Amino acid sequence: MGRYLNYMQSQETASIFDFYCGLWTISAVVGRTTHVDRPRAPVYLNMYVVLVGESGVARKTTSIRVATTVARSVIGGDYPIGLLDAKLTPEKLDEMLHFRTMEHGSAQLAVAVTELAVLLGTERYTAHMPTLLTDLYDCPTNREGGATIARGAIAQRNVWISLLSASTPVWLLKTVNPSVVEGGFTSRCYFIISNTPKKRIPWPVETDKDLLQDIKDDAKIIAVEAGSRGPIQMDPTGLDVFSTWYNEKDHALDPFKQSFESREDAHVLRLAALLSINDGSWIIKRSHVNIAIRLVKDIKETAGSIFENAEQRTKYAMALDVIRAQLMSRGMDPIPRGALYRKCKNYVSSDEFLSLIEVLHEIGAIQRFMIQGEVGRPTDFIRGTNLILSRGLGETVMDRFTS
Repeated sequence: MGRYLNYMQSQETASIFDFYCGLWTISAVVGRTTHVDRPRAPVYLNMYVVLVGESGVARKTTSIRVATTVARSVIGGDYPIGLLDAKLTPEKLDEMLHFRTMEHGSAQLAVAVTELAVLLGTERYTAHMPTLLTDLYDCPTNREGGATIARGAIAQRNVWISLLSASTPVWLLKTVNPSVVEGGFTSRCYFIISNTPKKRIPWPVETDKDLLQDIKDDAKIIAVEAGSRGPIQMDPTGLDVFSTWYNEKDHALDPFKQSFESREDAHVLRLAALLSINDGSWIIKRSHVNIAIRLVKDIKETAGSIFENAEQRTKYAMALDVIRAQLMSRGMDPIPRGALYRKCKNYVSSDEFLSLIEVLHEIGAIQRFMIQGEVGRPTDFIRGTNLILSRGLGETVMDRFTS
């Protein structure tokens, strides 16, 4: 991780993105080969990591591409752990895991896509993909799927899947509805949030190719060691810290946090194990557990801030998307307020729409004109300004309704 983070110093990415992409890379190269040897409930080291930030600010795509480059130097192709970085359907994912079972005796796959929307679709969640990812997360030893006319029965053995992707906060609000939270998908995800790049780089320099090769060599060494080390144990000091935390931890009332807490212990063990692999000890100690507890707490709190008041934020986010699309399609031509409301009335009431328009006007994202016709009352016309396309507009608007 030290070399990885040093290499990323030449990138305009968020430091927290670099850290979790590095951990995900370790996860990707060890696959199902090792796990935390917890009695009756082993913890595999697969991760569902979603980088969250406004477009173009903290370079989410760059973070994912570097991690994918390192992972690809070890996995993919004929290697038992596959690597996928393109869009796929739930049916295709099932088939790929089936074929990998036939070829390798195990269904292991690392998925790295730069936009969560590419993987899950640009519409609101369909039920199947998050349900499928939820089902695969716990790495079942045997998994059977139903047969269809086009394909035979799906048989998957020793399943393991790890996900790295990215999203904007507003897209998450539009797609992560209460049924997805209740279904358990979000409790399995690490939503890593930042809009702060570690530094600005107006004129990039060439990356250190030798350092990148050293990182790839590190990843290969970790992959080989995972095959010889066996399951990861916890020493007595680590177990003492973990047990004390487990017995004394607080419980939240928020639906998202409650869901996340149902797997909080596994998250702590998973991160602690990855930290132990990183430092070469391959045994979970007190220091690993303490750091993992702090990391998991931070993920829970920061992600919780996005999904807090999610239902209210979601409807405003959907309406805002419609308003932006309509105003952009008109260019400099204004649109009557009534006509604009009719386009988004399925998401917000007329009073909520007016509140949204007032906020957009206050922050300078729209202009309003009262134009008197030949008869009747003046008509309120609305036109978008350059700010309607600005980064962070969605979050600025959402904060007005939930602060």
